[in-house]
Amino acid sequence: MRYLITFILLLTSFIGKSQNSISDEKSLKIDQYIDYIMESQKIPGLALAITHNGKVIKKKNYGLASIEYKVPITDSSAFWLASISKHFTATTIMQLYEKGIIDIEDEIENYLPDTPLIWKGITIKHLLTHTSGLPSSDTANYLGHRSARGSYSSDEIYENIKSDSLVFQPGEDFLYSDEGIFLLGYITQKVSGLSFNEYMQKKIFNSSNMHFAYLMNHFKIHLNQVTGYSMKNGEIIPDRNSYRLIDAEIRPAGGIYATIEDMINWENSMINNVLLKKESKDLMWKSHKLNNGSPTYYGFCWNTQVIQNKRIIYHSGVAGTEYMRFVDDSISIIILTNQAKYERAISQIVAEIIGISPNYTEKDIKTGIVSNQKPNKEEIERLVGEYEFTPNENYYLENKILMDIIEKDNELWIEYPAKNIYKKKRKVTKLDNGRWIQISWEPTFVETSFEVVNSKDEVSFKVFEDYDLGYEIHVGEMRKVN
Repeated sequence: MRYLITFILLLTSFIGKSQNSISDEKSLKIDQYIDYIMESQKIPGLALAITHNGKVIKKKNYGLASIEYKVPITDSSAFWLASISKHFTATTIMQLYEKGIIDIEDEIENYLPDTPLIWKGITIKHLLTHTSGLPSSDTANYLGHRSARGSYSSDEIYENIKSDSLVFQPGEDFLYSDEGIFLLGYITQKVSGLSFNEYMQKKIFNSSNMHFAYLMNHFKIHLNQVTGYSMKNGEIIPDRNSYRLIDAEIRPAGGIYATIEDMINWENSMINNVLLKKESKDLMWKSHKLNNGSPTYYGFCWNTQVIQNKRIIYHSGVAGTEYMRFVDDSISIIILTNQAKYERAISQIVAEIIGISPNYTEKDIKTGIVSNQKPNKEEIERLVGEYEFTPNENYYLENKILMDIIEKDNELWIEYPAKNIYKKKRKVTKLDNGRWIQISWEPTFVETSFEVVNSKDEVSFKVFEDYDLGYEIHVGEMRKVN
């Protein structure tokens, strides 16, 4: 009996350790990958946290908060979250929904009676899911002219918004719109009796033990705020946070600064239902559907999808931030950086190192029909080689990328970046329409397909990002160079 009790205690200890830690080998692999990606993508500083059931299983800081002054990243370094801030705004709306103060199915004119007539039909849910028809962030009027005066009040920003027409009728399509998220913050301000900043501080930051979090204000000094950088012509440059907006009053679409410790506490609060009930979170993390029934793979300010029965929610921020949660595994990966332009797939690779990535197969492809006819050997051999991908203005990276297309067991695989230690290695399969498509899961739902450009002299591809929303985006060209 004594031996049985000892065995049970040892087994319990082992199980507990396996759930609350990462092996030394995997931890080292993550560190090596982070070091590599920071060097190759010229990321000055990065903070990483991996949690299980809200408890930290790996946390580490890398690099510099300021290149100029050689200040290292620490647990106290405050990063600009950018669009990850939208999670917090959606949470404020769901809190008000739980209290019966608002109904997400209500049209926004119930809370903003002076909305333009052409906005008729826009609901709170449409704003949360970017299906309102309001313009994209690049063309919206809500910011007016950027100014260092800091003089725009939330009411003035709202007046700017009211001059915008709809790109489509509410619910007919998906279009990412910071303007719509601003309106959610403005509605929060109108119905709660608090300014948006006050609401965030009292109901979100304080309740979550986010002791160092704050909303951006360029007219205040904030201790330990990291310096923002970007890339230009392949070189790291100080952008002095050029994406960050000057006006100080209301920043619901992307205005939060927070430390890695803040984000761990936020994660813990969400996991333990401190801020929202489970039912509200499930509603937030469910893919919204358009009027025609097509899924958007986006919930309430979260990219959301299910692959092989594995629920994955994700968002990135233009400042160089990523937040990925494997809901059913209760594991979250948080990446904060101070480099605005890099290949945002760090959390995806970390997930693969940990071993929690979904097994994406041909059956999971949603934007094309896999051909029953297998390609012949001559076709495969013609496509094998080294390629140079040149992105166009629709792609988020500016630099060219070398890619290898190789043959394995009479199948084509693409590996990139070529000649790098860490590569994405994806099988590609042929579709009925003649294109080839990359078989891989992505945090945001997108499938990359390649259309062969027929030429006697050279082999090249047009590259498309395909969405299951009735459209695709041409993002660049691949030309065979070897």
